[in-house]
Amino acid sequence: MATIIFGGAFDPPHREHVRLLKAAVEELNAERAVIVPTYFPPHKSQGVLPFDARAELCRAAFCGEVGAEIIIDETERERGRDNYTCLVLPELKKKYGDVVYLIGGDSLEYLPTWKKPAEILSVCPLAVAGREGFAPVSEVAANITARYGGTVRVLDFVGKEVSSGRIRAEFFLGENSDLVPEAVGRAVRERGFYRDYAETVTKVRDFESAELYEHTRQVVFRAVDLNSAHNLKCDFRKVFLAALLHDNAKQRPSLDGLSVPADSVGTSVLHQFLGAEKAKRDFGVTDDEILNAVRYHTTAKPEMTVFEKLIYTADSTSYDREYEPIPVIRAIADEDFEKGFLSVLEYTYMKLVAKGGAIYPLTEDAVRYYLPDIAGWA
Repeated sequence: MATIIFGGAFDPPHREHVRLLKAAVEELNAERAVIVPTYFPPHKSQGVLPFDARAELCRAAFCGEVGAEIIIDETERERGRDNYTCLVLPELKKKYGDVVYLIGGDSLEYLPTWKKPAEILSVCPLAVAGREGFAPVSEVAANITARYGGTVRVLDFVGKEVSSGRIRAEFFLGENSDLVPEAVGRAVRERGFYRDYAETVTKVRDFESAELYEHTRQVVFRAVDLNSAHNLKCDFRKVFLAALLHDNAKQRPSLDGLSVPADSVGTSVLHQFLGAEKAKRDFGVTDDEILNAVRYHTTAKPEMTVFEKLIYTADSTSYDREYEPIPVIRAIADEDFEKGFLSVLEYTYMKLVAKGGAIYPLTEDAVRYYLPDIAGWA
């Protein structure tokens, strides 16, 4: 009987990880499953939890739950670096013998971008499962084997889409998550994992009304979801903090001697500039990427970074905004991040034009830069 190799960041392991592995054990008649937490994932920014903590959560998630012996393997930590699958998988095969490498359908689709995919497929068969709402993986599997050789077995199991980033955001906000096994949630609470920003979250809640804080929560979730869905590769911690702090001055308009553009005082955009300054003073933020994302999240500006666009788009398409046409724009951003950003900018500008009155210069500049065909309508 085969041994399943199941690798991932597992930051944290969630219910769909468990469901997928259990289904694979049953379909492949496997006697054991080797969980391989990544050390420094080549395709992702460094994880939130250290290796030992994630290994502990993997034991809580998988042991006794999938119908096979569970081994938590430390090969990646022992190697320390260059942990590409094409290098790690041969070592695991040598250690465990007859192995099958289990991956999700999204990973199979990105396999051509991995280092030496043909070598990966030459080591052992792959087992792959699809996800609800995505195209069947059988065609992708056929294309992969035609291009690189090897064997890809498509499992009958079809999983649900779950964002580990969303779960981390819930934990960072001090909330529980229904998306992880009870044993994982209990370990997170008891061990104090994902509590890095507890003091910051408490401060934000003190500064914001219940209604505004709910908006902040939804911007956090929206930002991490967009970052994950479009593989924007923005640092998770920075995304979380920028989204959490984006409106920190919304209900604290006092200048307190802080420096902001004079033409923003008394306008609806003051809070973005003041928010950046108060993020520095009150929360100790020194990272320019975070501060600039807060500083321009309402007006936009020319030549925005991907990170700045992310916070800007997440704010305007946050899940608490249900008035038209936001659900339509949100769907556009779900499909194509850049088009979503441009749709937000166009909608914001045209709404300001319709209202009449002055439009803040940075917004005018942004429209001239990104949407020259509609610039000057005001």
